[in-house]
Amino acid sequence: MTRAGRHAAPELARRYVLGARLGEGGSAQVFRAIDTRLDRPVAVKLFRLTDAKPAQVRRYAEEARVLAELSHPSLVALLDVGADVVPGTGPVAFLVMELVEGRTLREVVADGPLDPATTADIGHQLARGLAHAHRAGVVHRDVKPSNVLVASSTPASGRRDAPVLPVVLADFGIAASDPTQRPDDRATASYQSPEQALGGPIGPASDMYSLGLVLLECLTGRRAYPGDPLTASLARLLHGPRITDDVDRDFAALLRAMTRQDPAQRPTMAAVAAELRGLRRQRERALRVS
Repeated sequence: MTRAGRHAAPELARRYVLGARLGEGGSAQVFRAIDTRLDRPVAVKLFRLTDAKPAQVRRYAEEARVLAELSHPSLVALLDVGADVVPGTGPVAFLVMELVEGRTLREVVADGPLDPATTADIGHQLARGLAHAHRAGVVHRDVKPSNVLVASSTPASGRRDAPVLPVVLADFGIAASDPTQRPDDRATASYQSPEQALGGPIGPASDMYSLGLVLLECLTGRRAYPGDPLTASLARLLHGPRITDDVDRDFAALLRAMTRQDPAQRPTMAAVAAELRGLRRQRERALRVS
């Protein structure tokens, strides 16, 4: 790591100048940064290695490997990986990712429920991205609103099915390339599937369940399973999510299918992506007519 002056911003690999901190997790911090070689803004996820346990180092390596294998418009893009030494911090490893200017879906929904057309648009994008990951043998395992980044601007496109509200799924830190791998306790309890809550084997159907809860929250503005982790985990084992009569009828049927207790009874991500695309078009036509 080099510094241009005593008060200069930290610089990684003589290339990435760190700026404001965007977020922080148990073992990593995410910073806004500038790629000085290409003169573009990026996001840098920084892992401290000084006190890192072997399992944390493995998670870093796994996230880098997973992101390197995945390339999709609805998944955050990995641009670079590396390691350096930060004065006052010690050795670090880092991931450089695309910077999505905007807010998280959690922040967006906090302003109020979303209409069915917008929810279908968001769900279609996420389902396509997850279907791509699943085809590559990767299960995300922590699909939740705070891991969905909502872009503040929409690129111009002549495509009829272009996203109205572009989103990307981030944080593959606990993703599993082995579909039978058991989850750890880092996944967020409010969005876990029943099999995750029980500590059992997981697969693509687990991401499906979590996505169903995310879309239900978009429509209602409320978590289906609020409360502390134990309460949230037990609640989903006792009953399915409450889908009230004010939820769009066609959407309600799809959400019930996505959140079935038996993972074998849930639809595939590709099938849900197609269904959500159809729902978006139907609701957009209805809005134009009205």
